[in-house]
Parts: sequence; C-alpha cells; structure tokens
Amino acid sequence: MVLIATFINVLLLYAGINALVTKITRGDGKALTMLTSAVILFITLGFLYYLMLLLSLGFSVLLMLLTIINLAYIYFTKDFLKNYRLKLLSNDHICALAAGFFLTCYFLLYASKHGSWDAWAIWNLHAKFLYFTASWRNMFSKELAYSHLDYPLMLPSVVAFFWNGIGKTTPFVPLLLSYGLLLAVPLYIYFSLRDAGLKWLPYAALAMFVADNNFKDLAVSQCADTLLALLILMVFVQYSKLKNGSDNRALLLGFVCAASAWVKNEGLMFYILFTLCFIIANYKQVPVLKKYFAGLVLPTLVLVSFKLFFAPANDLVSHENKNLSSILVVLTDAGRYLTILKSWLNTLISNYMYMLILIFAAFIFNRKFFRSLPAVVMAVLLLAYFVIYLITPHDLKWHLSTSVSRIFLHVYPAIVYLILSSLEATDISRTLAHNLKN
Repeated sequence: MVLIATFINVLLLYAGINALVTKITRGDGKALTMLTSAVILFITLGFLYYLMLLLSLGFSVLLMLLTIINLAYIYFTKDFLKNYRLKLLSNDHICALAAGFFLTCYFLLYASKHGSWDAWAIWNLHAKFLYFTASWRNMFSKELAYSHLDYPLMLPSVVAFFWNGIGKTTPFVPLLLSYGLLLAVPLYIYFSLRDAGLKWLPYAALAMFVADNNFKDLAVSQCADTLLALLILMVFVQYSKLKNGSDNRALLLGFVCAASAWVKNEGLMFYILFTLCFIIANYKQVPVLKKYFAGLVLPTLVLVSFKLFFAPANDLVSHENKNLSSILVVLTDAGRYLTILKSWLNTLISNYMYMLILIFAAFIFNRKFFRSLPAVVMAVLLLAYFVIYLITPHDLKWHLSTSVSRIFLHVYPAIVYLILSSLEATDISRTLAHNLKN
C-alpha cells in the first residue's frame, strides 16, 4: 500500500511541478520542459525527505502531506494531464530515442549493481543511514570519518525516499537513478540546442555522449558527480534563456544554482562563484536579482542547517590545515604545480578529448565565448579546484588519481552545450552544415 501511495504521489507531484515549470519557462519545447520538471522533482524529493528527518516526522506523515498537497492541486487544476501529449514519432524524438537505446545497451552491459567504491562507501552508505529515520544521526559517528560525512545529502535523501516507499533497501533504486542521469544529461543538451533553433549541432552532441565511454562509465557509477554536472548544465541553459526583469526564469535559475550546493561540496563552490558573477553582471537589474535571490532561499537554508548542525568540518578547514606556514610551503612547491598540471593534462587527453576539441574550435572560430559570464565562471571554478589540490591534506597523487576525472565531469556537459550553442553563428557551422547537405 505504501509503495502504491508513494508512486501515485510522486507522479502527481511531478504533474504539479511540470505545470509550474511550464509557466516559468514559456517558449521552451515540451520535451525540455518535461526534463526540467523531472530534475526539479528530484531536487524537491531530496529537500522534502531531509526536512522530514529534521522535523523528526515519519515517512507516513510525509506521504500524507504529499497526498493533501496533490489532492488540492487536482481540485484546483483542470486538464492537468494536457502537458504530456508528446509526439514521439517526430524526427527530434526519434533521434533522442535512438540515443537512449544505445545508452541503455551500455547500461545493461556495464553498469555494476552496487556502483563504484564511492557509491557504496559514501553515497549509498549515507542513504542507508537516512533510511532509518529514527537513528539517521548515527551517520555522523567519528568511526565513519572516511565516508566524507560533510558531503551534502541530496542524492542519499532521494535514494532513502524511494527505499522507504518500497519498504526495504534495494540496490536497484540507486542503480535506476544512475540510469536516469545517464540519459538526462545528453538529452537535456540535445533538446536545449534544438529549442535554440540549431540544426545539426544537437545531433553532434548526442553522438558525442553516446560515443563517450568515460562519461557513460562515470554516469553509471551511482555517485553524485553526474547529478552535479546536470544541475550545472541546467544553470547555464536557464541563464542563456533569461530575458529581462519580468522573466520568472530567474526564480528557477536561483533555485537550481543553490540546489547544486546540496549535491556536493564542489557544488557549493559553483553556487558561490556563479552567484557572485551573476550579481556583478546584473547589478543594475534589480527585478532579476530579487527573483534570483527568492529562488535560492530554500536550498540555501537547507544547506546551512546541515553544515551548521550536523556536518563535521571539511578536511580543508580542519585543524590539520590551519598552519599558515605549511600552506605557504605547498603553495611555493613547484613540483606540486607540475604534478597537478601533468595529471590534468593526461586526464583531459585520455578522457575528455571531445571537450578539448570544442575548446580549440571556440578559440579558433569564436574567441568572444571566452569573455562570456559562463566561460569566466568555468575558468574560476577550475582555478579553485586547482588551488584545492595544492593545499590538500591528503597525498597529492592519491587525491588526483581518485578525483580528477570526476571534477572535469562537473563542467563537461555545460561546456559542450555552451560551446556548441556559441558555434552556430560562426563560419565553421555554416560551412559544415552546407557540406552535410551536399
């Protein structure tokens, strides 16, 4: 009975979110709007479950509250299913379905039931603690310090939500969520580019991700990095569509940007950097800033409550790192710079060649891209990552080997979207399009 109630409430909550997102993102295609709504649903479930834990409520109480909200939505809304009439046989959707088929084949062949080391030692372990609502605070025991207890809880909260709905912990929930993220990233780029009126570049993006084994391998690992990459991508898609002060899209932009901080600590860094750049770029647009800040209030409050009352100190700010002289030593160690640069270069060449090719194409054909707000945010974010490696308290080579590929994943989808959308107006785009026709 609980399973059925959970399933129905999730579907109805999605319907309500989709109706709201449709109003906010007027002009977006139906497929893109439905994808955006699915991600907002994911974020919302994570927040609701965490708030349930915070208020010491049972899962049945949460379901009851969701039922009341959903029934009120149905009562006051007519034809709430009209937004889901999608023509699956259009050329756009046939290509998306084909890409989904190939990605599904990879998932069925190579996805591990329990995910990677980080999945079962961090993310799924946290979810298991959150599943037991009466004792979830036991997660913050010192004996579990290896499990990065300062990491935010969006992904574990969503997993725990569905485990409670099913009534038991099963590896198939995080497995299926990783499958959804595997599909969501390339499809979100594809439909975003199609909505922008681009012709052949959306197909190039789909082909790129279908062929990219590194992306697929990381996406099925059941870690939070793909989710963070998706939210960063969404931030830049929504930013590129933001028009003026009357555009309510700024609400969605602020909400998604702040929600990225609830995924990983790296998301908090992105949230701060993007917000600062957004304020500087729009300091004269008071209506836009008001809506942006209104959108980020709830995610920020959730994150602050976790960091203040539950999460232990991060490694970088723990007492081992407060020695100024030791920080100065590593900052002046040329060998550390060379080690990091070598690791980054090897990773980019081995795993992110598509991204390097796109960056090179932008440098040759559209250098204005590098002066845009998204490019500045990306550059400063990567610089911040570099500094973290410099001052890391862990063994540098170990830290690099276990994380470099994942930190580039955070920006990879967004860079693909941003550069492809910027190349459409250039000579190379027109030339290639002409050659393809002939």
